[in-house]
Amino acid sequence: MHGFLTVLALLLALASPLRAQPTPVSTSWELASLPGGGLVAVLWLTPGQGYKTYGNEPSEAGMPTRVQATLTPRGTPLPVLYPPGKATLDLFEKDKTVAVYDGPTPIFVPLPADAPPEFGLEAKVSLLACTDTSCWPMSIETTFSSKEAPSPAPADKQPWWGRFADLARQSPSTPVLESVAKAAPAATDWTFSPRSASPRLEVNGLLKALPLAFLAGFILNLMPCVLPVACLKLSSLLAACSLDQGCDRHAKIRSHNVFFALGILAYFCVMAVVLGAAEMAWGQLFQQPGLILGAAAVLFSMGLSLFGVFHLPVVDLKIGARPGHSPKTQALATGFLATLLATPCSGPFLGGVLAWTLLQPVAVVMTVFVGIGVGMASPYLVLAARPELTRFVPRPGAWMNHLEKLAGFLIMATCLYFLTILPQALLLPALAALLATAFACHAWGAWTNLSQGPFTRWAIRTAAMALAVGACFWALTPPAPETAVWRPFDKAAFNQALGKENLLLDFTADWCPTCKALEKTVLAGDAVAKLQKRHGFIAMRVDLTREDPEAMALLRALGSASIPVAAAFPKGEEAKKPVVLRDLFTSGQLGEALKEAFGEGK
Repeated sequence: MHGFLTVLALLLALASPLRAQPTPVSTSWELASLPGGGLVAVLWLTPGQGYKTYGNEPSEAGMPTRVQATLTPRGTPLPVLYPPGKATLDLFEKDKTVAVYDGPTPIFVPLPADAPPEFGLEAKVSLLACTDTSCWPMSIETTFSSKEAPSPAPADKQPWWGRFADLARQSPSTPVLESVAKAAPAATDWTFSPRSASPRLEVNGLLKALPLAFLAGFILNLMPCVLPVACLKLSSLLAACSLDQGCDRHAKIRSHNVFFALGILAYFCVMAVVLGAAEMAWGQLFQQPGLILGAAAVLFSMGLSLFGVFHLPVVDLKIGARPGHSPKTQALATGFLATLLATPCSGPFLGGVLAWTLLQPVAVVMTVFVGIGVGMASPYLVLAARPELTRFVPRPGAWMNHLEKLAGFLIMATCLYFLTILPQALLLPALAALLATAFACHAWGAWTNLSQGPFTRWAIRTAAMALAVGACFWALTPPAPETAVWRPFDKAAFNQALGKENLLLDFTADWCPTCKALEKTVLAGDAVAKLQKRHGFIAMRVDLTREDPEAMALLRALGSASIPVAAAFPKGEEAKKPVVLRDLFTSGQLGEALKEAFGEGK
């Protein structure tokens, strides 16, 4: 029996190579007519059984799927619209989230309105085909002719129409895509009749909204996500309670809490006008990266002030008063800011109140929001009315300095939370903006003092503020649109073009800051496109972010073991003698290297 099983195992092992292996990714084409006129070609990418590919959107790992489509015989590059991938954990780096295509995926190629009656399409697809154990980079070339679809089907009757219409609305405007956006109703045209699971808490009038608004505002103080904000409030209150004993302690505490409560109410009044007039949802302001980064920069500055780097001019949370600081202004600004930081939170009763309120006129929205503000401010109004209640607060002492530092750490943690809300592409620029903010705070605290003249002191402070604000604006500036001049490196395509075409290779990696600086300046798409027009070369980008033995072998063949490196390969017999630029180089040096390799050009 044992011998029979051994023979059977050997036969299975010999037969296994003969089994049909699934194709990692297959392609097919579809052509459809648009409602407003024009055509759209659909390139279907279908991963084989057990395979998946990464989506087009940049992610924390993997290689994005990219398609370069060209209209023939004109050779016109065509725009490509990619559907979003499905979010999942990366196969090999489980701490990272990526977007994948794990089934038939339509890639949309809108055709220009003046496309000839008979045309062809050429597409080059670069992707990473992955199983649960390994990945293979693939480069697929596929073609299509209009003769294959003499009678295109209506696009708005196809199952992929909704996805294409959504992508058309989000893409840069072209006449073809504008006609699609007009022909396709937005998904917000849905109509439902929702039923509440807690009908008693549903609001249908102002008389019910106001008491629930007050209660919701009061509970907002107790929500866990407001704990760092509560620390701000406690810190401010202790600052008021630690004033000189010769002063009227109760009067100071009363004044502090009244103005702190006014700051809360002022914020809710502003929110009522903004949300009511713009028809926005609660917390929707925090969808704006500018507001998130601005709040993070202010929080970062507040944390640095608590660690003694400098003193904030308006919202100074350090214990004790300082010359030139108005206690009333401090309390008002701190109340306003504390409520801003509480806005992303929600709590019991608030959902039902807002669901009804934000559909009402601005005057009703204002009334209800004032009710929420009064509820949130009620503990401070009670302290203002009965300042003797502060006797339960421990007397000032050395412990307050430790509490001050604890508040600083909590504020820094809140700043970190705000950074996690930002889009992934803005994270590195945001960190650079916070670094500039830290330097600005240092300059404010270390380079200015009261012994200087007012002009000198405020000139330095103004320059520091300008640096921090300018860095935030820089971080939010969208990158210039890249022209499609750079192709991803492919060994087969490189070998095929070597000696037949002029070639420019750029070796780069995500972990190489010098490479990234060159990509944004000397090797930016627009700059390379001008040189490409003059010299007629093919530009390829060799990505060494992850281990690639073939790319490393090519780098070593060029006599280099580090990057950045750019190499110009002329066509003809000189192809084996490329002109190489290493490390940092300027636009002038690149131009001279291309002249040496390719000649003067046009």
